[in-house]
Amino acid sequence: MNEQGVMKTEYIFYTVGIIFMIAAVLYFTWDFLFQLARSLKVVVLLLLTLFFYFMANFLRRTDL
Repeated sequence: MNEQGVMKTEYIFYTVGIIFMIAAVLYFTWDFLFQLARSLKVVVLLLLTLFFYFMANFLRRTDL
């Protein structure tokens, strides 16, 4: 928050985006992963972890 106590618009959008991202991951896990083979589950988990790692590095470098 800045000195007037108003949040920046970007932070509101980031918060909503993070909520939707978590909801999408939970839905994907609940609805689809229970039907997949164990080896495919591991591959999906590794790819998702790599995606979040590179996204976090990208956001860190942009210095928001």
